[in-house]
Amino acid sequence: MADVTQSPDAQRQPAGATTGEASTSATKSGAPAPAIMPSETQESNEASNHDDEDGEDDDADSALGYDIASTTASLSASIVDYRTMHGRTYHSEKHGTAYWGPNDERQNEALDLYHHVLTLQLDGKLHAAPLDKNIQKVLDVGTGTGIWAIDFADEYPGAQVIGTDLSPIQPHWIPPNCKFEIDDAELPWTWPEGTFDYIHIRYLLGSISDWPGLFKQAFAALKPGGYVESFEADASFKSDDGSVTPDSPMKRWADLNREGGKKLGKPFTVHSDNLQVKGMEEAGFTDITVKNFKVGI
Repeated sequence: MADVTQSPDAQRQPAGATTGEASTSATKSGAPAPAIMPSETQESNEASNHDDEDGEDDDADSALGYDIASTTASLSASIVDYRTMHGRTYHSEKHGTAYWGPNDERQNEALDLYHHVLTLQLDGKLHAAPLDKNIQKVLDVGTGTGIWAIDFADEYPGAQVIGTDLSPIQPHWIPPNCKFEIDDAELPWTWPEGTFDYIHIRYLLGSISDWPGLFKQAFAALKPGGYVESFEADASFKSDDGSVTPDSPMKRWADLNREGGKKLGKPFTVHSDNLQVKGMEEAGFTDITVKNFKVGI
């Protein structure tokens, strides 16, 4: 895993970022979630208005969570019109972005397991960046099942936590300071400049065609002195004792992954090609910290 951070600066140079070889799991519940809100880039007539978002949050006065009528937008039926291939379901064709991962229960269980593994790797922590306990606004890009966002919202009840994803697969009972939106991280972000204190990005290997572009958008969306943290796995298997041989099926699987990523234009070699650090440097981040660790299988 790699942890990348930047120091505060008078100019627009949000602090930090993290990169790494890691994984995911855990489940939380709380108050009922507001309905998933399509991002403006996807559903202009049904989208949440990020420019007015702070004002909308003032209406969240329900004892059980947000005031549904005042803080949510309708979810287009096309978003949940999933594709089925070889018995697995994938995100709706409503999104122009191609993503390799399924969004069915089998995959969701794996995502939660990855979360648990990575939390263990971080000694029970949800992040490596040195965050202020009074952090206010957090974005989780590619939130998946939403498990990290939910856990973070529980740990930081004073923060507003927003998770975005291509599929509305997140639970309906979540902490009142957490919400989810449908969004495509590869499209232009609609968040106003300087919105977030912390942006969390994890397990997007094989999903992003322009890593510097992703970090540039994160840089713009961060407040000065903010942090971005990125965790990515190396999609290959290695062994200390040489048991993963060149003709191993595991080696062949990794080679096919790399080949597929190249054909899609969305690399699975994010960690091995150092795309996180390169992208962060190009975006303008400084004081980049990298931490690498092994993940057992």
